[in-house]
Amino acid sequence: MFGACCCANGGEGDVIDESKLVQDRPTAEQFDMSSMTQPKAPVAAAKEVTATKKGPAEPGSTFSVSFRRNPTEPIGLDIDLIDGHSAVIVDIKDGAVKSWNDKNPDTALRVNDRIIEVNGSRSDSNNLVTRLKSDIVWSLQVQRPIEFPISINRAEAPSLGMDLRYAPNGTTLMITQVGDGPMQDWNRRNPERAVTRHDRIIQLNGVRGSPPQLLQASEDAETLDLVIMHYPTLP
Repeated sequence: MFGACCCANGGEGDVIDESKLVQDRPTAEQFDMSSMTQPKAPVAAAKEVTATKKGPAEPGSTFSVSFRRNPTEPIGLDIDLIDGHSAVIVDIKDGAVKSWNDKNPDTALRVNDRIIEVNGSRSDSNNLVTRLKSDIVWSLQVQRPIEFPISINRAEAPSLGMDLRYAPNGTTLMITQVGDGPMQDWNRRNPERAVTRHDRIIQLNGVRGSPPQLLQASEDAETLDLVIMHYPTLP
């Protein structure tokens, strides 16, 4: 019903067995920045700059955050790069980002926020990672998703008409294409909640968890209750 593959560093993965919608967990592919430090850099005072956006960012918004990190601290981010254009935060561990969050709760970065620009660099996930690793002062453009529920009855349809990719240690399924099928029918009937490329499935039939758990939750189910994470369109 889904065409899904596991992606490792932007490469191709095995296509899922659509008859079961279950795939064994492959090797991890997320980019772990949690232990990265820069011990040779000058140890500057970790003087944060107030984020451009005052107060918590609203779901569905694009906002700016700027701060100076301590180069002796690990960055403390697990990020998902599978769309090739951005860096989606999967986990926040001890390190520079958590230190910022603890001191600035109104402008804290959150799990599932999508970093689309780092110090003027955008549109290439690897370039974003390079700037996050090398730069001490960060000026970030970040998108916060909205979540909305949809319900799809797949009935006798051979496919939902969606292709998916996922990071095996992540918690979402990224939609790479919506074609003919029940999902496109949903979009025609519900344009205000249309599901589009780069949206992510974060819950399936009441289950949140790893991608294999999400896929398994669809097995033998005629009706699929999904929670979709939708980001603003990439500039």
